[in-house]
Amino acid sequence: MYFTVLVNKYRTYVRQAGFVVSLFCFLVSCSDSDKVLATVGEAELTEGDAYVLMKHRGLDFNNKEELKAFVAEWCNEEVYRQELQEKHPKEWKLVQLRSESYSGDLAQYYLEEIHVRKLLDTVVSDAELQTYYDVHQDEFLLNDYIVKALYLKIPKELDFKEEEVHINYLLKNDKDLAEINSFAKLYAQDYYFDDSTWIYFDDLAKDIPLEKYNVDNIVLNRTKTYFSDDKHWYFLNVIDYKLKDEAPPLEFLKDRIRSIIVSQRLNDIREKNEAKLLKELKKKHEINIRL
Repeated sequence: MYFTVLVNKYRTYVRQAGFVVSLFCFLVSCSDSDKVLATVGEAELTEGDAYVLMKHRGLDFNNKEELKAFVAEWCNEEVYRQELQEKHPKEWKLVQLRSESYSGDLAQYYLEEIHVRKLLDTVVSDAELQTYYDVHQDEFLLNDYIVKALYLKIPKELDFKEEEVHINYLLKNDKDLAEINSFAKLYAQDYYFDDSTWIYFDDLAKDIPLEKYNVDNIVLNRTKTYFSDDKHWYFLNVIDYKLKDEAPPLEFLKDRIRSIIVSQRLNDIREKNEAKLLKELKKKHEINIRL
């Protein structure tokens, strides 16, 4: 038996579709270990280098299979590099030149991101959120219901009627929620309730066998129902909903809109400061052009 605890001590899902702000996130720290994982000729792959490279590519250094595959790939690439360098020096020179050109592009990207981060204000006021929401509501029309609801999943062998779960989940009395919470802590295999937060119905119901039921009717009728399959009892109480093709309330979109606004600021700063940054950097480095 397991019990998932995230919001109000119980499971919840947060779905933020669409826009996500991308800030400078390249890993600059790594393992202190210099243990050599592989060698090809005189070239070495250390644990520290492997950790950084794998993190940068979204791989898990602690996953043995992913680490094994990465090391094998590194060895293959190093074989190609060394063979080209030894047998075809002209082509190897071209590889080096192209690598240096690419490293310049990467250096520009990371320096600009570091510079922009220092200038970026990530605080977004409630007034800014409200203004953006009022102007852009059509961009946020729902393609799924969002609801406020109670959901409980328990093993089928439990005598829930003895605990009056089938009564308490209706939330008709003030004491009912406390009773359901206490029961869920002991027996629930899944439980959700947060009457202050909207959740996509699909996210809430992804573990509920609703194939035989009309989802539209369940939501639109604010259904309070319970049913079973071979292993579990499911209790569902839809307290409130927002229709598909409507704009959800601002509270549901705050994080998403905040990300959009910060991203717009980021782009504005980047556009305004790119030339200025390059000018400042050129003053620090001696440049001689001989044509």
